[in-house]
Amino acid sequence: MCVHPQATRGYAAAVDGRTLVLGDWTPIVRDGIDVLRLVILGGAVVYAAIGDWGSAALLAFLGSITLVARLVNMPRLYDLSLTLGMALQGFGETLGWYDEWVRFDDLVHFTLPMLTAPVIYIALARLEVVPDPRDETHLQHYIGIGVVTAALGIAVGALWELFEWRSDAWFGTALSVDNDDTNGDLFRDTLGSLVGAGLLVLWARFGWGSVRRIPGVNTHEEISA
Repeated sequence: MCVHPQATRGYAAAVDGRTLVLGDWTPIVRDGIDVLRLVILGGAVVYAAIGDWGSAALLAFLGSITLVARLVNMPRLYDLSLTLGMALQGFGETLGWYDEWVRFDDLVHFTLPMLTAPVIYIALARLEVVPDPRDETHLQHYIGIGVVTAALGIAVGALWELFEWRSDAWFGTALSVDNDDTNGDLFRDTLGSLVGAGLLVLWARFGWGSVRRIPGVNTHEEISA
C-alpha cells in the first residue's frame, strides 16, 4: 500500500503538536510544567545570589513541593494546577504583587483552593486514605469526592487565616487587616474550593485516576503508581 508523503507529514506534525502540549519531551524536562518548576527554582537561585534569603527560601520551599508532585507522578492536569498555584503564591509574594494590585489577594484566595484542594484529595487517594477517583462510579461516590475535596480546601483556607492571626500577634506582621478581610478571604476560599471539588468530580466521572498517564501504554490515568 502506498502512503502519500503529505499524509505522513501531517501525521508527524500532529504527533509533534500533541507531544508539545502533553509533554514527554525528554526524561528530565518532560513538559511545560517542568519548565515552570524550573522557573520557580531558578527564581530561588537568583534571589539567593542577590542576598534576598527570605524570597529565596520561600521559592525554594514552594518549588520543592512541585518536585514532590513530579516524583509521585501526579496526573498532568493536577501537576499543572499545583505548580501554577505555587508559582502564583511565590512570585506574588516576592515581586510585591499583593501590594501593587488591590485585587491580587482576592484572586489568590479563590484560585489557590480551586487548584490545590483536588491535589490534596488525590494525594490522600495515593495514600489510600480516601477512594481513588477511578475506584467507583455511583452517585454517592461522586458526592463524597465533592464534599471531602471542598472541605479540604476550606480547612486549608481557615488554617491560613489562623496563621495570619497568630503571626500578627507573635511576630508583628500585618497579614490580617480586619474582620471583613478575614471573612472575605474565607468566602473566596470556599468558592474556590467548591469549584475545585466540582472539577475533580468531573475528573472522576470520566474515569481518570490519580497517576500520570504513560504514553503508548494506557489511554487513561492509571489507578496506582
